[in-house]
Amino acid sequence: MLAAAVGARRAADRLQAWSVVGVGAVLAALPVLFVAFGPEADPTTMGPPVVVATGIVAVGGRLRAVGYTPGDVGIVAVWVAASAVTFAVVVAITIVTVADGPAAVGAFAATLVAPLGACGGLLAGYIDARRRRQYRRTRRTRLALEAATDGVAIVDDGEFVIVNRAHAEMYGFDAPEEMVGRSWETCHPDHERRRLDAEAMPKLDAGEAWRGEATGRRADGETFPQELTLTPIDDGDYVCIARDIGDRRERERQLRRQTRRLKTVVESAPIILFAVDDTGDIILIEGQGLSRLGVDPDDLRGTSVFELGVESPSVETAAERALEGESGHATLRVGGRVLKTWFTPVIEGYEVDRVIGAAIDITDRHERERRLTELHEGTRRLTYATTRAEVAEAIVEVAAETLEKPLAALWRHDPGAGRHRPVAMTDAVGDATGADRADELPDISAGDPAMAAFHGGDTRRLEAGGPFDGPETIVAVPLGEQGVLVVGEHESVPLDEAFRRRVGILGLNAGAALDRADREQLLRERSEELEARASQMEFVNSIIRHDVFNGVTVIRSRAAFLADALSGRNREYAETIVEWCDDIAGLADRAQTVLSTLGDEETVDLEIVDAADVVRTELDRLERTYPAVTFETNLPETVPVRADEALVDVVGNVVTNAVEHNDREGLEVTASASVDDGRARLRVADNGAGIDPGRLEAVFDRGDRGASDDSGFGLFFVDAMIEAYGGDVSVENDDGAVFTLELPAGEPEVVAEGDTQ
Repeated sequence: MLAAAVGARRAADRLQAWSVVGVGAVLAALPVLFVAFGPEADPTTMGPPVVVATGIVAVGGRLRAVGYTPGDVGIVAVWVAASAVTFAVVVAITIVTVADGPAAVGAFAATLVAPLGACGGLLAGYIDARRRRQYRRTRRTRLALEAATDGVAIVDDGEFVIVNRAHAEMYGFDAPEEMVGRSWETCHPDHERRRLDAEAMPKLDAGEAWRGEATGRRADGETFPQELTLTPIDDGDYVCIARDIGDRRERERQLRRQTRRLKTVVESAPIILFAVDDTGDIILIEGQGLSRLGVDPDDLRGTSVFELGVESPSVETAAERALEGESGHATLRVGGRVLKTWFTPVIEGYEVDRVIGAAIDITDRHERERRLTELHEGTRRLTYATTRAEVAEAIVEVAAETLEKPLAALWRHDPGAGRHRPVAMTDAVGDATGADRADELPDISAGDPAMAAFHGGDTRRLEAGGPFDGPETIVAVPLGEQGVLVVGEHESVPLDEAFRRRVGILGLNAGAALDRADREQLLRERSEELEARASQMEFVNSIIRHDVFNGVTVIRSRAAFLADALSGRNREYAETIVEWCDDIAGLADRAQTVLSTLGDEETVDLEIVDAADVVRTELDRLERTYPAVTFETNLPETVPVRADEALVDVVGNVVTNAVEHNDREGLEVTASASVDDGRARLRVADNGAGIDPGRLEAVFDRGDRGASDDSGFGLFFVDAMIEAYGGDVSVENDDGAVFTLELPAGEPEVVAEGDTQ
């Protein structure tokens, strides 16, 4: 449907475009037809109308040729046709009215004069079409002026007669009408008006255009930079085209500032900027980095990047890839300097037009990274040293290598003496001081500058009076609480921030290595001590097992025989011997258990034990032994804990201790228990005199007799066994002594249905 509509529109346009030609052809054909078919027509009289009609055809073709639109041509055709018909009708009516043979005469007259009338219509139609065409042009021009972003105005006799909106807004007016009738001079300050009068106006008077920059003035008096184009037109008028270039001026100023900054950076920073063409030849190279290399940029322009004599495959590879369209970077060494280089292709269309790049001198950074790497590798060597002496020797060697200071010595802090003792040095220190061994160096004492660095905790450069005189540069590095490292060299050199960072890292690592050596040394000493202690316990344990138990067994058997055989006081003596033998055997048995536990001779085999049942059993036994004492319990039905059969003796010792160290008359002993968060707590409290507050922390020590049995072993046994169970024991005063035994809680074994015990 759309195609049909477009086709119909094109057909209508073609019909209109050739409509004047068609009308002229019809007017030319009418006389010919009249001559051919009229009975009395004279062919010679038809010549003028045919000529006129042919002229109309020619004019119609010309209208189309000079660019009149189909609509304009159609309007002319309407005028021609209407004029021809009107003129012919009027003449025909007149002839018919006054002449004989009215029909033939009228037809002849109409055919003869119609082309003449059409000439008038052609003229009127042409004028009408031209007027319409001028109107459209004027309308388009007005729309263009209104849409223009530049200010456009027409000045006549020095005053604005036409102004577009952009021009009015540029000068601070709300509407174009406000500028109409104003003089152009009001739009410029006085000095600018005088300059334009002298430069621009003479050219306009001579019929020439003028273009340049000027200063405009808005309605509120504010001035602004502008670009003016003045073009003369008819009658002394001229067109003024103005453009506000304030933003452009600001951009230009910013560009100039940025250009100056960039130039300053390029000329001052250790960088090199370059560009190469698509063949690899250098077309531009600039930068302060060239001066560090001792290279003149003029010597490099026109040289191929592949012929610079730089032995760096990575650079050549990066340049080749950039010429193929791939960005890249590479590192190279030139004359002892290290450069990091970047290559970036510039692509126009689908081909690499050129390659731009930059090179930065990273020699200092590369050197810092190298030194830090050497420092980290050196400090790892400290981990291989095990003894204090080995660590100290490794520290001075690493310091001399990584800090590039051949003189290095280490002093360890001696807290007892309040001074530092020398423990390690490099051979260079021995050569400088004449010392064969480190301990021949002088101590560092109070008042020494190196001691001040140790107490201050910061690295310091020492002047004269350091640990060894002679070197020009001496630096003291504190090693935490371990001592101080002193490094130096014979030349005087500045200590930059990079050196101080490396010294700080070495100081921290060296102090940590010495701390580790101390811990390992202490661990070795304690291990040896524990081994000796275990050997001693094993010896004592063997004596108890073989000598004490055997002797007590023999004595008891003989005493029991005598008790059965004797009577009276002698029998009592024998029974006393038996009782003491039982007590000694029990004590020896508990001592053996403790010795085995402390000596790690065997591991305590923990099992689920009902602590509530153990406490009740012990209290029942002690109630029969001490009838004057009141025993009370506040226990759950069961209190399962992880312990072994020795828990009975543990509880018995605690309760017995409460009875033996108080007046038994009116004494009350209460046992309670609770379970919370997987821990069981047994509490044994009495209403006695309590324990001396100054001895609360010592009651579980071996040999303390103030709160234990006469041997001082009972509560020591309690503490040792509770610790073996993974628990804790404590004592406090609360209207008497209160012992708390904390043990890991356990769940009693559950026998499934059908299982047998």
